[in-house]
Amino acid sequence: MRQSRRSRFGDLIRAASPSDRRRFLADLWTARGWETAVEDRLVVVRRGDRIDRIAVVSRSWLRLSPTVPDGATVVVALGDPARTRRAAPDDARVLSVDDLYELVRYGLPGGRGDDLVADHFGVRLADLPADGGGGGAGYTEGAGVARPGPFASVLPPSFSSLPVAPLLFAALLVAAVVVTAGSGGVPVLGDALGGQQPSSPTPVATTPESTPTPEPRTVAPGVTTAGVENATLLAAAHRGAAANRSYRWTLRYRESIAGDETGREVEVVHVEAPHVYVSEVERAGQLRAFPRPTASEDAYADGTTRYARRPAEPDGVAARVLDPDVRDGPGRQASRAARYLEWYLSADETSVARVTSVTNATVESGTPLYRIEGRDTDFPRSRDYRVEAVVEEGGFVRSMRVTYETRDGLGVEVWFAYDAVGETTVTRPAWLDRADGSNGGRTVVPANASG
Repeated sequence: MRQSRRSRFGDLIRAASPSDRRRFLADLWTARGWETAVEDRLVVVRRGDRIDRIAVVSRSWLRLSPTVPDGATVVVALGDPARTRRAAPDDARVLSVDDLYELVRYGLPGGRGDDLVADHFGVRLADLPADGGGGGAGYTEGAGVARPGPFASVLPPSFSSLPVAPLLFAALLVAAVVVTAGSGGVPVLGDALGGQQPSSPTPVATTPESTPTPEPRTVAPGVTTAGVENATLLAAAHRGAAANRSYRWTLRYRESIAGDETGREVEVVHVEAPHVYVSEVERAGQLRAFPRPTASEDAYADGTTRYARRPAEPDGVAARVLDPDVRDGPGRQASRAARYLEWYLSADETSVARVTSVTNATVESGTPLYRIEGRDTDFPRSRDYRVEAVVEEGGFVRSMRVTYETRDGLGVEVWFAYDAVGETTVTRPAWLDRADGSNGGRTVVPANASG
């Protein structure tokens, strides 16, 4: 039987040379809207104010743990993702071969992912059987592990290296002899083996008809009735939706030990347009974890320049002129939110349900809302990870709440929500008016500054 697309892709990426893999990843991230460059052992990708450094880690037969290049923030594991996770930095994302396959097959213009694979490896995945069918690859789907035979769990270890077909035939033969044994213990061979069947009639078992399980239905980009299928696709849809509306975005980050709060940060962002916004942050207590989703400084942007409140600067303010390419993008705040959604909604188990109660203006206006619930994740390394989010049909995520406990017992809660959607305006903050200088600060960086 022909090899499935997913299994064949796993074979192709594992068989490629390290340099070929890096070139393929660079082209894949480029197709997904990133600026890319191959630097030494890493693929460096940039979109807006986000920079990731992607490394590919091969399976290692000689080491207990694979070697992860320094500086990697995204690690593609060609072997066991769990082993790679243990060797990777705590804040790095680990992608399995299955995850990489999903990035190729989904979220790109029609056929683009297949063209990339064909350009780099000479094989069109579309010409192979669809996933879910059998395959002759000798690998499980995306795992790169030899597929065990049906009797692997009951055979002694010394048999595990023998050909499966003779063992399977022998097992069936023994089963036939045992099942067809007569009342005196003398074997009676069945028709299939050239013998005679007993004359007594064989009762026919009746099996009730099973109700077919309905196919998952898409309810938002990257989300189906079965759960979150592609957090990257959902994050991109949210980024696009947030870039086209005004809003107030409130973010709260809280740390606790044994339930007692030890510190918190609350950031309120008013966004009038992608590059017209004001952000203010309040802090209380002592915070241990870093990085955090809340901003590290108050900021204001007027469409062409971003000002940051920094006491160490001569006038207490630093100014950056936005690059024209940046001004054409979705904006700093929409990109931040998309990054957090991709992180926190990439849970191992997710479920989706329609929101039926009228709790806000979105439901009242008739726009369908869906509640996403998830648990367990590799990012961040944690215990008791839980996430809940409410998303509109078009992909705009109205709110999200994440709770987990770090390995050293620190409780973390991340929460954000949007309101005043379509009704928010921005005024110049008082702290900028008090600064000296015609541009509100003497530190000006005129090129390649993020929005």
